[in-house]
Amino acid sequence: MRDTIMVMAAALAILLSSPCRARVTGPCVNCHTMHNSQDNFPVTATGGPMPALLVADCIGCHTGQNTGVNTTPYVHDTTPPLYRATGTEADSNTLAGGNFYWVSSAGALDRTGHNVYGLAAPDATLALPPGGDGTFTGQLRCAGSMGCHGDSGEADQVTALKGGHHGKDNSVWQDGSAIATSYRFLESVQGLGDPDYEYHPTDLRHNKYYGVDRTAETDQGTGSISALCARCHKYFHNGTGSVASAGTFGTGVWLRHPTDFDMANASSSDEYRAYNGGSGTGNTYSVISPVATSDTSTTVNTTIFTRADDAVVMCLSCHRAHGTPYASILRWDYKAWPGGGYNGCAVCHTSKN
Repeated sequence: MRDTIMVMAAALAILLSSPCRARVTGPCVNCHTMHNSQDNFPVTATGGPMPALLVADCIGCHTGQNTGVNTTPYVHDTTPPLYRATGTEADSNTLAGGNFYWVSSAGALDRTGHNVYGLAAPDATLALPPGGDGTFTGQLRCAGSMGCHGDSGEADQVTALKGGHHGKDNSVWQDGSAIATSYRFLESVQGLGDPDYEYHPTDLRHNKYYGVDRTAETDQGTGSISALCARCHKYFHNGTGSVASAGTFGTGVWLRHPTDFDMANASSSDEYRAYNGGSGTGNTYSVISPVATSDTSTTVNTTIFTRADDAVVMCLSCHRAHGTPYASILRWDYKAWPGGGYNGCAVCHTSKN
């Protein structure tokens, strides 16, 4: 019995410790098993063999509690994560993408996260992605043709991420030319990832998101994080007559919140030049309401309105990709404001608070 307990504990440690780092190092058995058998017990969490001889799937590898010392980013917790008001506080333990806990736990609300297969039931209200054109059907996966990460041309999640973890080098600019060189394995997306995945981010240490200051409604801004979101939520990002009113792009009345658009080019730019309490020159970067930049160097953008196209509004300026405690996966509880919650909109909309 004692040997059985020890084997089960060892298997759990393999599953929840550090099996899938951004760039895999260490013993091969941290991630793979040759025969899926150890002392007459299966090694994999599912009990049966898995593709690529893995010991766990995406969810198994990335389930745990972030402590600041774990090298595997945990995006799903089985106990309530500490999020606080904005997810950036010194005692919070969520990462840049948030956490699937709130959409997957008992009594979960669909609007608090993406309903990923294996974590949450399909959305009870929305059969299709909001803002979609109807081409994306079925439940969302982590990776592949039905997911966000990896090769969108591959149906199998493991195949879609092939070569990604082994080839990743987060010290260089992710140019999107391959899965291993795409920002967070998001196909074709450029950027620079924070080594701690934005655990307790500051203006000096955070993800560097790539953005494109587009000039037309139909321009998806290739390489940007917002262009990736547009795969499912197309009409929230682009489409003639869906984003802005007729006339010169960016000067008319917005029908949907702008994305891939530099605030410096807005007709009422004075309001936005006060971003995060600044004066319009070298404003301190906000981790509460982040913006993207066209700069592709490995220097973190600690200020905005410092160079051209460094104040680009993106989907992640307001939302987190995986989940938050708040409606519409917002970074803050806008619905409870005023009187409670937090008005993160005022970081950019400085004259409307």
